[in-house]
Amino acid sequence: MTLVQLSDLHLRAGDEGQGPAARLRHVVEVVAALQPRPVAVLLSGDLVDQPADVAYQQVRELLSPLDLPVHAIPGNHDGRDLLRAYFGPDSAPGANAPVHFAVSCGPLRLVGCDTTYAGTDGGAMGAEELGWLEKTLGEDRDAPTLLAMHHPPVLTGIRMMDRIALAADDRAALETLLRGHPQVQAITCGHVHTTMTTSFAGRPLLICPSTNSLICLDLRPLERVPFSVDQSLGFAVHTLVDGRLVCHVQAVGQ
Repeated sequence: MTLVQLSDLHLRAGDEGQGPAARLRHVVEVVAALQPRPVAVLLSGDLVDQPADVAYQQVRELLSPLDLPVHAIPGNHDGRDLLRAYFGPDSAPGANAPVHFAVSCGPLRLVGCDTTYAGTDGGAMGAEELGWLEKTLGEDRDAPTLLAMHHPPVLTGIRMMDRIALAADDRAALETLLRGHPQVQAITCGHVHTTMTTSFAGRPLLICPSTNSLICLDLRPLERVPFSVDQSLGFAVHTLVDGRLVCHVQAVGQ
């Protein structure tokens, strides 16, 4: 059983066949060659650069050769209602409602949280999302679980990204919540446009690279760090091995 994670696609209206679209097409070709065939695709936010029907339609078309279930959570560049319209889930209590899900991918349970907050690039969960997560995790305490979100629940040392990380109070609340759910074996997110690992709430935390651009690593206290589209991009592959969740990162050249 393998689950593929793609993050920070940043497709744009008018870029058909070039730029982010060309890079995603190349990644899809690499994913399509994986053996064994993945059971599903996780999109961990920023599917588009600016919300537009044509951009989400393009994401769906570029992923269609995989012919796999796609589970998506929004990033700070996404529009909740448009993302839901193209990638579900279907039910929503109203306009701009959080987009979150819990699905079974073979023996692995995948839980996706919505960490977006209207009007800001930073992340938040708040009482509503934390309550949903507590309830959802409580519904199955046995299945090995991967928790996915867009914003990292930790600071990374890259100042420009840390300014728009998950809010400090929500990071603390999430850490407390997860202590009561040992079935969550790992957490994965996107947002930072680089591969990074650390720990959170006593679990491994993986920051998945982008399919579109790489942030140039610079840990000095800078307000801006350049991005590159010429260096290796990538995606993550999650698999269960003897009941243990193992996360691989695959680099993709131009």
